[in-house]
Amino acid sequence: MSIYISIDPGNQKCGVLLADMKTGNVIEAGISSLKNFSDLVSLWNKNYVISKIIIGDGTNCKYIENQLQQINIFNYYFVDERGSTLRARFRYWEIWPPNYFLRLLPKEILFPPENLDAVVALILLEDFLKYNFFWPKKVNIKIWL
Repeated sequence: MSIYISIDPGNQKCGVLLADMKTGNVIEAGISSLKNFSDLVSLWNKNYVISKIIIGDGTNCKYIENQLQQINIFNYYFVDERGSTLRARFRYWEIWPPNYFLRLLPKEILFPPENLDAVVALILLEDFLKYNFFWPKKVNIKIWL
């Protein structure tokens, strides 16, 4: 049992991530609307044996919990998400290093071109497991709205 789902809840959308601790890889990741995320979690739960679901304890975490309970999923844990968005900016540049000229600039002033919700979900999972995952190039950040 090494497959995990991580969710970074927000106001209207959430970052979602599916990762395998056995291989150390992110399998799938993206951004989902709050109204559709439970369908995605149900699909992943049907296709994989999910070990745990990690949820950030900030905005709309109770809504996420309620939606998971409605689809009979109870193996979730809340994690502290303070500072995770800022840390995701740095983690983004670790996963996808900037081009040659941007590498010369301090990371503090670089803003990633992508939405960071999926990377925040990765940070939450890595904090929970105390383990850094590898994000293969073939895993693109998807949008499920």
